[in-house]
Amino acid sequence: MVRVAMIGFGGIAGAHRYAYWYFQKAGLPVRLVAAADTDPSKFTTITKINIALRGEMTDELPFHTYTDWREMLQKEQPDLVDICLPTFLHKPVTTEVLSMGFHVLCEKPMSGAYADCLEMIEAAKAADRHLMIAQCVRFQPEYEYLQQAVADGRYGKVLSATFTRFSPFPTWNSTWRMKAGLSGSCLAELNIHDIDAMQAIFGLPQTVSCLLQSNVYPYDYAESVFTYPEHKVTIKSAWYHEEYEFNAGYAITFEKGALIHKDGAVFFTDRDGKTERITVEDADGVMGEIRYLVGVLDGDGINRRNPPEQSAQTIFTLEKLYESAVHNGATLPYGD
Repeated sequence: MVRVAMIGFGGIAGAHRYAYWYFQKAGLPVRLVAAADTDPSKFTTITKINIALRGEMTDELPFHTYTDWREMLQKEQPDLVDICLPTFLHKPVTTEVLSMGFHVLCEKPMSGAYADCLEMIEAAKAADRHLMIAQCVRFQPEYEYLQQAVADGRYGKVLSATFTRFSPFPTWNSTWRMKAGLSGSCLAELNIHDIDAMQAIFGLPQTVSCLLQSNVYPYDYAESVFTYPEHKVTIKSAWYHEEYEFNAGYAITFEKGALIHKDGAVFFTDRDGKTERITVEDADGVMGEIRYLVGVLDGDGINRRNPPEQSAQTIFTLEKLYESAVHNGATLPYGD
């Protein structure tokens, strides 16, 4: 049984809480035993964020609550600590928790700087503990299907790829999301999902470029372009008005046709115009990443699908994109 304690209980923590409730009902060997937040009201409410949460299950998911996370860890002694804090707290809290001897699942972005990510990885190695970053799109069924299709070549070679992610502006907690490079631009909060998925599916690019705009909010539009030996990938993301309905998808052109993810569904249209709807699991990426990590901890202890080195590489890519944006979208070699 993997016993879990959470640090931070607002925003995305609602999706984590639902996953633990669901898996407890399903008999998966994982239990949320405690949570800590400086605001006790977070334990009985769900903070509205840009994605639709699957439900509030507070009464059916009993756990101990704390306002001091160090006290919680000392008393509860969990197996896994799930960190759902703002980005600027990821490195200091993660490294301290690892040094206390606990495995860590930390929300994305891994940190605001690649150098910090390397320190987090070294802290995990020194403690001989697992560190996994919650890059949930890797575990979202629609993107898992895409990765499988690319890997086995069922539709032929990839000719081009476009990923999009548009969201209402994060008014629920905007104060720490205002400066590109630290956290909070749509590049660091939205584009990052598809950058990480892209690198998991296609590997590292040869060149990168990025244009950032500030239309209504600071850095509220990002368009990134990546070149590979035989195709190009474009990733577009934006913050819109707070009433805008979140949507994300992709359009991948293969030799044999186009694979489209739109409005929660996946379709493949071949060169003759025949369209097939692809059946994928009814689950979200947060559920997938937690289920996977529990399997790692309860199994052979090897994280093959989402090691922290790859999450750090995603932050390296973000830094390259910021560098390009500073130089008006200049195309830069990816480098080492």
